[in-house]
Amino acid sequence: MGKKEYGKNNEKRGKNNENEIAEVFQSQLKGIGIDLKINVLECGAFIDLAAKGETGMYITGWGNATGDTDYNQYNLYHSSSLGAPGNYAFYENPEVDRLIEAGRTEKDVEKRKQIYEKAQEIKVKDAVHIPYRGVENLAAISKNVQGVWISPSGLLQLYDTSIVQ
Repeated sequence: MGKKEYGKNNEKRGKNNENEIAEVFQSQLKGIGIDLKINVLECGAFIDLAAKGETGMYITGWGNATGDTDYNQYNLYHSSSLGAPGNYAFYENPEVDRLIEAGRTEKDVEKRKQIYEKAQEIKVKDAVHIPYRGVENLAAISKNVQGVWISPSGLLQLYDTSIVQ
């Protein structure tokens, strides 16, 4: 394999420990003859490039604001969400589109789960993303603070928070 350079538009947005993770990727890719240039961008600049498909490789985060599978599936993988809505990989697969659409309308929880499992299997084969969990939330709360919790999607929930004297 000849030495290749991937780097002109391999962007990464700087937050959390992503710089270190990018350096690990860089080191591992170098081991197979790929020179990866790391470009740390301000969030808005990254989104502008990603929305236009001008990133060859990127590290970013995505949370599930609703807790429902559809939020991630449709925004990240449906062909109608290319670019700014979230499908920065510009991934298009008609079968995945069909499954996501079926999952959106299926009311039976078990059938819906099976539909999304099929879509997930296809996306894993297509290697759309390499997911990693890089952030864990930690909340230290005084004994007199009540009602704070972390949702399954990792968001700190403060809606019912109160301070007891």
